[in-house]
Amino acid sequence: MREFFTFSGFETQQNLWLIAGFLFFLISLFFYIKQKQKWAISLLTISGLALFVFAALSDPFLNPWDERFHALVAKNCMEHPFRPMLFKDLPLAEINSNDWSYTHIWLHKQPLFLWQIALSFKLFGVSEFTLRLPSVIMATLMIPMLYRIGKMLLDEKLGYFAALSVTFSWFLLDLVSGHGLVDHNNVCFAFYVSASIWAWMEYIRSGRKIGWMAVAAVFSGCAVLTKWLTGLLVYLVWGVYLIATYRFRLKEWKLWHYALAVAITAAVFLPWQIYCAKTFPQEWKAEQDYNRLHLTTAVEKQNHNTLYYIKTLPYRYIGDKYFVQTRDKDLIFGGKRSLHLFLIVGGFLLLLFEIKKNNRRITLLTSVLFVYIFFTIAATKMPAYTFCACVAGYLSLGILLWKAEQMVQKLIHNKHVKNAILVPFFVLAALYQFNFSLYRHFHNDTGNELRQSCVHNKAVYLSIKSQLPEKSVVFNVRGNGEGNLHCNTVDATFYTGSTCFALLPTEQELKMLKHKGYHIAVLTSHEIPAYMMQDAEVQKIDAEIWGDN
Repeated sequence: MREFFTFSGFETQQNLWLIAGFLFFLISLFFYIKQKQKWAISLLTISGLALFVFAALSDPFLNPWDERFHALVAKNCMEHPFRPMLFKDLPLAEINSNDWSYTHIWLHKQPLFLWQIALSFKLFGVSEFTLRLPSVIMATLMIPMLYRIGKMLLDEKLGYFAALSVTFSWFLLDLVSGHGLVDHNNVCFAFYVSASIWAWMEYIRSGRKIGWMAVAAVFSGCAVLTKWLTGLLVYLVWGVYLIATYRFRLKEWKLWHYALAVAITAAVFLPWQIYCAKTFPQEWKAEQDYNRLHLTTAVEKQNHNTLYYIKTLPYRYIGDKYFVQTRDKDLIFGGKRSLHLFLIVGGFLLLLFEIKKNNRRITLLTSVLFVYIFFTIAATKMPAYTFCACVAGYLSLGILLWKAEQMVQKLIHNKHVKNAILVPFFVLAALYQFNFSLYRHFHNDTGNELRQSCVHNKAVYLSIKSQLPEKSVVFNVRGNGEGNLHCNTVDATFYTGSTCFALLPTEQELKMLKHKGYHIAVLTSHEIPAYMMQDAEVQKIDAEIWGDN
């Protein structure tokens, strides 16, 4: 516990946002106890905003892996939104059009979240924080969204506790920070999938008003335009609900609503697919083949056993400091992790029990089972793939607090004693889910060689930028590690504004670049050939890149 309250490793600005988040949370709890739900959820949303801003400020560099690629493509989208590019300048043929990590036209992900980042760059300038700002906004909006979903599903207290679980979700905070193999793409996807389900629930509650149907359809289209066809999850939810509610009385299904919604969703995401297929046929086909490969082959070494998503449930929703190696096949469960798994699965079963209407219960169970079975069958497995079902996860955690409050209310009748028990309990539950020690483990420089390398390398890239004229290319941009040879070129290109290469040009390529008017620079930390060393026109830069991260 003492370790939790150690704030070392973060700057004053970050700690102020963190403290502000906790203070607004405590005030929110005060209004919750006073049964002033509107004030409670509003202040909880402000608390979440402060915490997500804290997360966005956690890393003053581009995180490996995915964030660096998304940052560079989004930066290029500022000028060419309909031509997503990783490396926009192609003076040499070294770049491989079939390798998404080192290519020109970048169709590896759907573009909506990239456009959002590009808009943020355009409005507020290019920086790590503005890169993460759309994720901050979407994560914050999920707080009132979960409140509303919980309220419609059961009552406003479940809504508050589900929103509380979003606010202090360490995994969501980590995604907002851009850390690891998963980042803003998954925040955006979880948001739009959740939003489509929320709007669909409003559609059902309103007596199936067509306006809410259209909103749900647009959000579903946005989800597909973020991470592909799992974004259609709301249509599974809708279909199961119709069967569970009306059986096969087809007249009551209002199938034309369903068909119109599908048409609206298709109108949102299909134009981009058609445009890419016609404009970038080679790259489009390569990416479609690669997407299908995820189902049958464990791409990028993401091969895990059948129980992977069950084993990683604690990691996604509670976590613990040493539960880090989610890519290992054999995740070992001790008492603590088993308890976490029991709480999450038990919370879900309790949620199903407390939902009294069979059609709602069947719909929730079927949709969650579909997500987990589908991604379990798929050969490629990654921690955030099932996070599109996070609504169920947060509701499952929220119902535990909901039930705990009910039990205290029944056992203790003195209002002040009840509050003296419940308030500390809610605070400890929130802090436990936040899991600050795990978050600090990833985002603290002390003893973290990867972070130290990223900070050092960014400083090197900015130094290189200050030395380069326009229309430059930089060679030999690689570290001393044993990782991907071309990793650092993405960061370097982002920060310098010049195309950076890990390898060296041939003598003929060097002449060709000069003829085309490029200024040529080379890092001298690795051996360079005589024809470059002896060329006075080639700028030599004495700088060392750490690692190949």
